[in-house]
Amino acid sequence: MKAKDIINAMDSWADSKLIDSWDNTGFQVGCDDSHIERILVALDTNEDVLNTAIKENYQMIITHHPIIFKPLNSITNRTYKERLILSAIREDITIYNAHSNLDLAIGGVNDILADMLELKNATCLSISKIYDDKIYGYGRIGDIEKRTAIEYLGLVKSKLDVDYISVFGDINKSISRVAVCGGSGSDFIYDAYKMGADIYITGDIKYHDAEMAVQLGLLLADAGHYHTEKIILSEIKKYLDERFHNEIYIKIYEEPSVKCQLY
Repeated sequence: MKAKDIINAMDSWADSKLIDSWDNTGFQVGCDDSHIERILVALDTNEDVLNTAIKENYQMIITHHPIIFKPLNSITNRTYKERLILSAIREDITIYNAHSNLDLAIGGVNDILADMLELKNATCLSISKIYDDKIYGYGRIGDIEKRTAIEYLGLVKSKLDVDYISVFGDINKSISRVAVCGGSGSDFIYDAYKMGADIYITGDIKYHDAEMAVQLGLLLADAGHYHTEKIILSEIKKYLDERFHNEIYIKIYEEPSVKCQLY
């Protein structure tokens, strides 16, 4: 199997035409004619992921987050990011990622998150693109069976396998309409409010984001950037296993890049 076959398969799911203007994602390191037998799937390409790929003889790394996001002026051994890229090139490891396009894609991050958190009749929270007569957008909003927020948050913790959730607002109120956005979704707080959400679940919430939500009467839950996006890793593996009839060995690297400890 060639790297370009896998890249083309991923592009069929997360079309490059869906990549947002602020984003830099796709085939970023390596040769597209490299022979691929083993793929490591992770949220980020970091030192641990790359060392695992080298040690266990993975020829390709597929991630959600780009290894090259901001422009690079050089590839040397002087910075962390440049050293990663240099090592990947030396070891002939191909790196591909699907970021905003996989957030927007049908069956991508936000669809998986909505399904996992049991949203019914889910639609886009914030429309980003209309492509081939289909609507693509960030986040999802849908309905759940009416219950207290604290009951539903217990389900969220269990489904996302997270130890804690930061919640802003009245956790005892009844909720039936839920908005979600994988990763960093603070830009869509007002969208969630306008579309009638009782609670909005996302990650990377800042102080003034929480303040705005509380003022709007919107319950806001920060379940973490990592935990609201790691759910896509198993879907990438499942998609490629089905696409290539299990001809490639694929492993998921599930350790978070940034580990938070509570004291």
